[in-house]
Amino acid sequence: MKLRPLELRMKLYDEVYSLRRLGLSYSQIIKIIQEKYNERLTFSHISYWIRGIYNPYGRVITLDDIKPSKELAFIIGSIIGDGNIFIYAKEKKHYYRICLICKDFDYALEFARCLEYIGVNSRIGKRRNGCYIVEEYSRTLCELLKKPLDIEKLRQYIEYSVETITSFLRAFCDSEGYVDRRGNIYVYNTDIKILNYIKELLLRLKIDVTGPHLLAKKGIPFYDRKRGKTYYAKKDEYYLYIRVNSRGRFAELIGFTIRRKMERLMKALNPHHSSPLLSILKCLTPRSEIVSRYIAA
Repeated sequence: MKLRPLELRMKLYDEVYSLRRLGLSYSQIIKIIQEKYNERLTFSHISYWIRGIYNPYGRVITLDDIKPSKELAFIIGSIIGDGNIFIYAKEKKHYYRICLICKDFDYALEFARCLEYIGVNSRIGKRRNGCYIVEEYSRTLCELLKKPLDIEKLRQYIEYSVETITSFLRAFCDSEGYVDRRGNIYVYNTDIKILNYIKELLLRLKIDVTGPHLLAKKGIPFYDRKRGKTYYAKKDEYYLYIRVNSRGRFAELIGFTIRRKMERLMKALNPHHSSPLLSILKCLTPRSEIVSRYIAA
């Protein structure tokens, strides 16, 4: 189902809450919202909002609320990769929006779960182009993760434990990693400092890696293996390469949340043995009751 823009959901939420405080019934609220905004809400929509089960603002969290965890590390890795932070002013209000757009539902689902874990309500919507979008407002997260990123400030959350390191790397590789048909693993980014940091963490886990190597100079056309298209580089593009002897360790310690990437890697590692592959991939399949919690209404 199509996800309404977050600003619209916030406006509708405020309107519904105000109308309910005036003593209007759910049916009356639905009719007024329909006439005023040309948006059709359901009884469950209003019920969830009024009872506090869900609201588009999420719970207000502070830096004191944010503790090192594998979920926070996953969020950081995702934002450094495909995610975005938007801070802007509109109608004398400041908005702090965290957003991830990706084509894999399993990745979007994990990102939404991690946001909820640290206190930020989230839902998954689907765009017309088939991509999934997870977006919510959180000033604290935006201030922490706004670009240019301060890696030194984030180290305390990323390097808290082996578990947080691997979770951070998994999210970053979900965004920026690529596995070819032979099982070769590449990790791309335009920020050489970020790739050097990724390399530092991989080496700490005893995963052999080379690079960063220059893939394309700014303004030069190059073939993107991740997307299968030719682009003109807006910035210098770099990549890391995981050595063949470390593929197994990478799969064991880090791997991918995205099933299709993990499947390709495991097939390269176990071309004649399907049972280990199936047991690992089964763990990546989310249960239906978990999926339903994050689908946008």
